[in-house]
Amino acid sequence: MLSENITIDKLINDIDQQIEILTAIAQDNAILTEQLRLLLESREIILCQQLETERLAELLGSDDIADHATIIDRYRDPGGT
Repeated sequence: MLSENITIDKLINDIDQQIEILTAIAQDNAILTEQLRLLLESREIILCQQLETERLAELLGSDDIADHATIIDRYRDPGGT
């Protein structure tokens, strides 16, 4: 879980840097303004998904996660039963 958080934190930091740069240079450029809007939306969606994942993990509990992961892997594997 820690490595996933570090990866998400790095992704958010990268998006924040891109937002900062685009905010500085976008001015009246429609393409850059749209890119800025998309980055802001992406950032919010990533944060919401992270919160939802944490909530689901709390609801499931650590003992149940392994059972659900097995079920998910079974559906993901086309040869699974």
